[in-house]
Amino acid sequence: MLFGKGTKLYSIVRMKCPRCQEGNLFLNSNPYNLKTLDKMPERCVVCDLDLRQEVGFYYGAMMISHALTTVIAVIVHFTVFHFYGWEIAPHLIILLSIILGLFPVVFRLARAIWINIFIKYKPNK
Repeated sequence: MLFGKGTKLYSIVRMKCPRCQEGNLFLNSNPYNLKTLDKMPERCVVCDLDLRQEVGFYYGAMMISHALTTVIAVIVHFTVFHFYGWEIAPHLIILLSIILGLFPVVFRLARAIWINIFIKYKPNK
C-alpha cells in the first residue's frame, strides 16, 4: 500500500499530522490564502503532537523546498527547450510564472516532508 493511511506519502500529500494522520498540519487548507500560508497549529488537535518541535525546526524545510524547486525548474526547462530551443524570454517567463505560482504548494509540501522525516505514524487505539 503506497498511498494508504499509515504511510508517509499519505501524511505528506494530505497535509496531515505525521503521528496520527488525522489532524491538519495547517490552519487553512488553501495554500493560496497568503495570509495563512505558514500558519500551523502549535499542537495536533487529535493526538496533541507538538508540531513546532523546537525553535527553528522548519529551517530544514528550506533545503527540501530548494530541492523541489530545482526539480520543477529542470522539468520546465527541458519542456520549454523542446518547444522554443534556446530562446531566453520564454524560458524566463514560463519558469518564473510556474515557480511563483507553485510557491505556496512547495512551501507547505516542504514542511510536510520535513516533519515526516522525524515523526513516525502511531495509530490511535
